[in-house]
Amino acid sequence: MSVEMQTGLATPENSGGCSLPRFPAGWAVQNPDAERLFARWLWLLVPLQYYVLINMRGGLSIDDVMPSVALSLISVVVIFVVSFIAANVVAFWEPPRVEGDTINSRVRMWVVSLMIGTAAAYFLFALSLAITHYAVAYRGADLYGDLITDSIIRLLGGLGVSADKIDSLGLILQSISNVTYVFLALLLIFFAHRLLRRKIVDVREPNILTVGIIVTIVMTVTNWIAMMD
Repeated sequence: MSVEMQTGLATPENSGGCSLPRFPAGWAVQNPDAERLFARWLWLLVPLQYYVLINMRGGLSIDDVMPSVALSLISVVVIFVVSFIAANVVAFWEPPRVEGDTINSRVRMWVVSLMIGTAAAYFLFALSLAITHYAVAYRGADLYGDLITDSIIRLLGGLGVSADKIDSLGLILQSISNVTYVFLALLLIFFAHRLLRRKIVDVREPNILTVGIIVTIVMTVTNWIAMMD
């Protein structure tokens, strides 16, 4: 039994190099009920983004509902457009070779991968902010922002960096936090998939590293716009 079959990973054929893990999105084209459920839960991204954008360091105010919703909708549109482009670029280099592995199925898998990756990253970000707010409100903790950003600020302060200098690094600090939440979310999804040992699919699922990079860019640009508002 191969390593891929033992771990349950949907890893494509190795063409002579090191094949990177794939994002588990094959169910999107093989299970219509699961895909419909995904479409319903898709809109959870809107409240997650709203919570993050109004609570993160330098973000929107609590009254900025419409700007937050607009940013969420723009993010969704961008993800759909990028999914179409990514699927077609991959198909140019690796044309579909098995039944069911079509451009349409690949686009749908890219949409599922990017949306789940984005929602999972924002969920971790929101959870971090909620923990911080609880610690400050009920435990009297001296925290500022989310846990990652606060940790970096404390590290810089311990190294002697002035408060004004730290404030000027707001966008950079937020970018580091975004990368952390995105790839932590993808790692959790990756290992949850291994733990559940889902069956291998025949369609070519998106490269998980590429998914992480795209999600990081979408999340970072969205958060930057909110911080500059």
